[in-house]
Amino acid sequence: MAAEIRLGGRKFYDDEHFPGGIDRAGFFTIPEANFLINYGYTLNGLYCGELAPSNEAEQTFVDNINMDAESGLYEVRLWRKYLKALYKVSHRASANSSRNEVTRSYESFDEA
Repeated sequence: MAAEIRLGGRKFYDDEHFPGGIDRAGFFTIPEANFLINYGYTLNGLYCGELAPSNEAEQTFVDNINMDAESGLYEVRLWRKYLKALYKVSHRASANSSRNEVTRSYESFDEA
């Protein structure tokens, strides 16, 4: 079905969420990353409603992505995997994320 979904107008790298690139994020296999890079703008546009489906394959994608049920379509499963990866990337915890920085002055300590 991927041949029936139109290619994106440009490559989809999503540098905002994956600064090193989708293909180096560690969430996707090489074929999955390549598919997202080539078709990501179209899938994102269809998902967000910015693009209207132009054929039956795209309409099927839109219908299936909005259902909670499991889908057998590769594009739907991959886009859901992408959305899950976005959630993981945006909710990463770091060791310093909740700590307030404490500035200390050592001027009052006597030198040995």
